[in-house]
Formats: sequence, C-alpha cells, structure tokens
Amino acid sequence: MSEKPRVRVALLLAVAFLAIILVACSAGTGFVARGNATPTKTRRPTFTPLPGALTPAGGLVVRGTLPPGVTVEATTGASASAAGGQTVAGETNLLLFATDTPTPSPTPTLRPPTATPIERGGASVAGQPTPFVVVKPANLNGRRGPGTDYERIGQAKQGEQLFILGRTADNAWYQVCCLANQPVWVAADQVDVQNEAKNAPVLTPPPTAIPVPPTQRPAPVVQQPGAGQSPIATPGPVGTPLPPFDIARGPEFPIRRDDGRMTIWVKVHEGPADNQRPLGRYILKVSRDGVDVSDNLQSFDDRPFDKTSPVEGGYEYNLKFEKYEAGEADWEIYLARPGGFRVSPVTKFTTKGDSYRNLVVYIAYLLAR
Repeated sequence: MSEKPRVRVALLLAVAFLAIILVACSAGTGFVARGNATPTKTRRPTFTPLPGALTPAGGLVVRGTLPPGVTVEATTGASASAAGGQTVAGETNLLLFATDTPTPSPTPTLRPPTATPIERGGASVAGQPTPFVVVKPANLNGRRGPGTDYERIGQAKQGEQLFILGRTADNAWYQVCCLANQPVWVAADQVDVQNEAKNAPVLTPPPTAIPVPPTQRPAPVVQQPGAGQSPIATPGPVGTPLPPFDIARGPEFPIRRDDGRMTIWVKVHEGPADNQRPLGRYILKVSRDGVDVSDNLQSFDDRPFDKTSPVEGGYEYNLKFEKYEAGEADWEIYLARPGGFRVSPVTKFTTKGDSYRNLVVYIAYLLAR
C-alpha cells in the first residue's frame, strides 16, 4: 500500500477516536451535573373552603363536619413532636382532641293531668281515694245511729277497715259500711280516718226512741144510711203495735234458793240462733207487789255474753238484777229503754206460797221487729 492511503486511514481512525472521547465526556458531565442538582419544591395547591367547613383559630381549613366531641388544632415544629408526630419543615400537621361529650338533659317525666274538681253539694272536690276508717280498740260497736243511745248492730275488730258513707255535722260520728250487712255508725274518736273525709255527706240521724204506740181511737161505728145512701164508717180502734222485742225464752227457774235473795238473769240480743249478738243500753223494769224496785242497770254489748255457773244452768246473759230480802210477793218484769219506755211484753210470776223458792229467774228477749 502506498504512503498516502495509510495516512488517510490513520487520520480517519484518529478522528473517530476523538469523537468517541468527546461523546463519553459529554455523557459523564451530564451524569455529574444531574447528581449535584438542587431539588425544586413543588408549590402546595390552595383550596377554597366549602360551605360548612370548619376554620380553626390557626387558619387551617377542615373540610366536612367533625364527629361530636372532637376538636382540631393546627401544630408545627415542636408542638407536633411533643404530640408524637413528625413534621417536615414548612408542613402542617393536624391533632385531633376528644372532648367531654355534654350529658344530655334528662327527659322530663310526664305526669297525668290534674283531676278536674267535681262539684258535690256546693263544695269543690277533686278526684280523691275513697275515705275509710281503721278500728283502733279491740272491739268497736257499730250502732243504728250516731250515739250510744242507739241499738248496737254489730262489732268490728281492731284493724278492720270500713268505708265512710257519711258523717255528723260535728264530725263526731261516721256512718260506715258495713256490719251485719248494713251500714252502721261508729264514734270518730275510736277510729283512724284514712284519706280525706271532710267531703263525706252530712247525714240526718234516725230518731233514737222507738215510736210510742198510737192512742186508742173509738171503735168504728157503721151508721144506718138513709134512703139511697151507702153505709158510712167512722174511725175505730187500731191494733196496738207489737213491742220490738219478743220473749225468746222464759221465764225459767233454773234452781231453787232459800236465802231470800232474788236474782234475774236477762239476755237481750238479736240475730239468728247461730249468730246471736248482745244488745246494750236496755234496763229491766221490776215491780214487787206493784212497787217499782228496778235498779236501772243497763245491758252491755261491748263483749260476748256472760254465762251463769254450770250448777245454775250455764245460761247466757248480758243483764243481771238482784234484790236481797225479796220475800213472798207478786212480780212483774219487762224490758225497757232508760227512762222506762217499754219494749217487750210484761211477764208475771210469784214467790208466794209453794213458789216462795222461785228466786232465781232466767228470761231472754229477742229483737224481732
């Protein structure tokens, strides 16, 4: 090969080598430059607060609504580290704090509407429980009227409860229900009143005394009519009403006695044979040979019947009459109210002659009408 072609090839190789070196240097310079480049920060976007968003004091916008009892606080730097967070310079963290949830107010208890007052006898009475009494003594007499002059209908035991039906104007007696299946009167100082009783009606008591039999009137006389006239009847006598008590037993003479002392056992009662009750405040009127020798002791009704001794027959009684030196005489006895008003038939017997030992007498009176 000639010298010129060789020189030409060498020059081409040299140029190619230089080109390769230049390309390599350029690439290295680019890599170094890229490794030492300072990073460029991207600007944070801004947001427009939506309606209803929360804006804390620090100016941070929180989108949406936080749960009840949660608050938000913007923190940076040391405050974030103290709270356990990590903050990059220039960034903002959020700390959420739970707060005490207010205790809801208690729902008010609904009460029933107030009762509308009811007009009763001119007095305004709101709807109230029915008044009643509780018996205080061991035995309490229930009577036909408000007073001890009235007959006893029955007895209530201590602790029994009886509804109030009425009262006296002075509130000393209450009419209650019921003893022996009928309303009775009880003394106010013998009971405890439960619930308000002032609105119970004031009742007019029945009369205490049994009506006196009417006087006898002339026998009816039928006048002879004139021609064409009907007979004319004039008033005549009416039958005398029977006394309220019948003699249920006696007079009987259980034993004979010779000491001259007379004893009369009297049972004053009402009710059927299996449920007889003593009646109080009656006396036995006793006449010896036409002279009143009564002692005016009254029958009792505040306890069960007493009984005579077995040798005297074991008779029940609640009234006893005794007279010493009775002697031989004709006797009349009957049951009466204090004051002498007779309420039973008259019974006669004698202690004269062969009957001089009839000094122990038993008689029972039953309220029949």
